[in-house]
Amino acid sequence: MEPEKLYLNFDEIKHLSDILAQRIAADCADLSQATLVAVSRGGLIPAQLIAYKLNIRDIRVMKLISYDEDNVRQEIKDISTDRLFDGADVYFIDDLADSGATVRYIRKKFPTARLCCLLEKTCCQKHPDIIAREGIKEDTWVVFPWD
Repeated sequence: MEPEKLYLNFDEIKHLSDILAQRIAADCADLSQATLVAVSRGGLIPAQLIAYKLNIRDIRVMKLISYDEDNVRQEIKDISTDRLFDGADVYFIDDLADSGATVRYIRKKFPTARLCCLLEKTCCQKHPDIIAREGIKEDTWVVFPWD
């Protein structure tokens, strides 16, 4: 049986990114010291939108792979070349919290950083710190405009 699909357009991505930006601004003690880390690839566009909205210039990229070319979930591989930093003012940005594997990985490697996601599925076992929209059904396949 084909999974239910949720199609998002760029206006919806902008709206969800604006929600995350508002929540990050409320969470961060000093935005001038904040660092955004885009979890590549899904977090690249939301991180850019949030950076412009909050005037954050320190943007980095963490390259994680959790799906193969056939969209089958695999063990997470970190293929980053950047040296990333931990801290209360570091915000990792991703598009979707699905199983919670990325949340677990980032919390283990960067325990004081915050993970922010546009969407969270109901099956997510480890929750991001900041979420724009919760309650996406477990069996829903989210189709982003860049897919």
